Order: sequence, then structure tokens, then C-alpha cells
Amino acid sequence: MTSKVVIITGANKGIGLALATQFSELGYTVIATVRAKAKIAGTAIACSPNVKFVEMDASDYGTIDSAVAEIGMIAPDGVDQTGMCNLGVHNIGRGSDESDVKSLDPAELETHFKVNVVSPSYFTSKLIPLLEKGQSKKIIFISSVVSSQAVTKQNADFFTAAGVIPGYASSKSALNMIALYFHNQLKPLGFTVVPIHPGVVLTSMYVTGPAITPEESASNVRGVVEPLSPTDEFLLRNYDGSILPW
Repeated sequence: MTSKVVIITGANKGIGLALATQFSELGYTVIATVRAKAKIAGTAIACSPNVKFVEMDASDYGTIDSAVAEIGMIAPDGVDQTGMCNLGVHNIGRGSDESDVKSLDPAELETHFKVNVVSPSYFTSKLIPLLEKGQSKKIIFISSVVSSQAVTKQNADFFTAAGVIPGYASSKSALNMIALYFHNQLKPLGFTVVPIHPGVVLTSMYVTGPAITPEESASNVRGVVEPLSPTDEFLLRNYDGSILPW
């Protein structure tokens, strides 16, 4: 097994699949979580010898526990390179207008926070012992530009017209705060914690308007994250290397 081990969540499609593919091509051992291994069939990394697939459903905490146990068996010497926490949901699709605050659905709000905040936070927390064994000790949370209060204020009319979902935006803002707590407590142990906006990416969550491909997003995210170390300031970073206000 190579000394470089990276965990990619949500690796069956979109940014997760692109990240897993690129790290695999670079020679990393990739531990890729997917809801079901059957969903990865036919993808570019399905037969890659250095990609290990682990089933995990962000909406089921029990599968997180079992996934962490399996990851520990795959990489008993630790996760040497980085954890890419790409768990997320944007549009629940229950038939209501989620972007309208007059018709918020509590079930939809709960799902956004469960999948976008609770699950990635819990999963990452459980992985800390493995990350402590590694050298790079990087935790990367996939955030969003819509998590920024400043950007939201500056673009209020545009965001409203675009139908940005309050539950999604607020859950990503909460994820930033969780990331800050990880940073504050783990920095003395040599960890680097980075929330990053991956760009407006052409995926199943966003299919219209100007966007970059998952492959472009993944390449840019890797380029931003790679040089960062525990000495760097905790900031909400953009895929193009710029800093987003939070």
C-alpha cells in the first residue's frame, strides 16, 4: 500500500468521483465511500487497483460507524494524506418550493442539516485517530459560496432569483463553524482544516447556467489544498485560490 492514503466521500458521482479518479491517477490509495458499490459500476475508477470502495449512507449514522471500522481495516497505519469530506445534499425534492421562506418544510431542513453538517462532522470526528497516525493530517470540508453572509448580502436579489435554498446555505454556514472548531482543537496536533467552495459545478445538484466541470473543480481544489499547512490561517477558501468572506 502506498504511503499516501486519501478518503473521498460521495465518490460515485460529481466532484467526489472526479477527486477519487484524480487522486487514483496520482498513485494515492483512495478509500472511496459510496452509498452502494453497485453505483460505481462502469465508472473510470471501478477497476482501479488502488481504489477501495466502502459503503456509507450519510442519512444513516449506523453506516458511518461501520464505514469507519472498515476504513480502519483498510488503512490500519492511518490516513496519511487527507480527508476530503464531500458529503452533501442540495435539493431534497419533496414537491415544495424550498427557496421560499414562507413554505419551509421542517423535514427538508432536517435533511439538509443531517447530511450537510451532522454526518460529515460525525464521520470526520470518528476518523481523527486514523488521521493522527498520518503525516499530512488534512481535513477538507466541501463548503459553498452561499454559506457566506457577506456574499449573500451583496447578491441578495440574484440569490433569490436563482432559488438558492435557505436550508442548504445555512447548513453549509454551520459546516464552516464546525470546521472552525475542528481547526481550533486539532491545530496543536498538527492538523490542517480547510472549508472550501468547489466552484459552481455542473452536477446533478446544478445543471443549468455557467458552471465548471467536476474534473475542473477537483483539480482546482487539489491545487488550493496541497500547499496548505497548520501554519496557514483558517479561512473559507475558493476553488480559484481566492479567499471568501464568511
